[in-house]
Amino acid sequence: MKRMPIVVCGLLLTAAASQAQSTGSSPDVLSGSWIGRAAPDGGPADSGTLTLNLTFDGRTVTGSGGPSGATPNGVVTGGVFDAKTGALKLEVAIQDDGGTTKAILDGMLFDDAYFGRMTLGPGTGRFHFVKAPVAAGASGPAASGSAAVLAKGFEEVSGWVTKSAEMVPADKYSYRPADTVRTFGQQIAHTADGYAYYCGSAKAGQGVEWTDSVEKAGGDKAAIIAKLKAATAACAAVYATAGNAPPLMANIAHSNLHYGNIVTYMRMLGLKPPSS
Repeated sequence: MKRMPIVVCGLLLTAAASQAQSTGSSPDVLSGSWIGRAAPDGGPADSGTLTLNLTFDGRTVTGSGGPSGATPNGVVTGGVFDAKTGALKLEVAIQDDGGTTKAILDGMLFDDAYFGRMTLGPGTGRFHFVKAPVAAGASGPAASGSAAVLAKGFEEVSGWVTKSAEMVPADKYSYRPADTVRTFGQQIAHTADGYAYYCGSAKAGQGVEWTDSVEKAGGDKAAIIAKLKAATAACAAVYATAGNAPPLMANIAHSNLHYGNIVTYMRMLGLKPPSS
């Protein structure tokens, strides 16, 4: 399947937030950097970390985005937003080596997060973006509260993941909706590996490489949960010390992305997700 251009999701957020802010919120809430991830259905691969730089003038939003160091290649051409429900549907024109591709993104705007489903040609996928805190050296309420916002975001999603891991029976850890996707146990383990990578990057600043150590180790429910809780505690300590913000934001986005998978698995198993 054709790789989904990551800027699509970012520009979706741009238009979504512009509509939301037009109801009376301060333009400063939107302007700035946003960090997130996108992933196609039918496989474990995702886009990597995405960065957006947005500007809102009170009526319209301009912006650019894509993978770190890349040239933006998408433009929002239309959108429908319901301020009462937060529902947002957009069309985005994507420029790549093959020409222009039309993408349709359909999701929800909630607080400082935007998440939902996307369609690109014959492919489908999912995305999640969160707003980055104010850059170091800035002043005011947004700057002073950014570390607390990050910590709260991780506490929320990691709590859902841990609770889900505890709720699913041990004999269902090998469950997978299709042969091409991870098992439930692998989803939990992969999320734990994400904690180690992103929080390690935030703490060390650089030089941390992704490893699938928890996922590759496998094990039963008890073993996976033990490693998940250890990774969660280590990550929470980094959030408490207000480490490097971009990887901490990316960790929240990545965790939410895979919690979306976990929710689907639980529904198919007849279980109610903890966030419901």
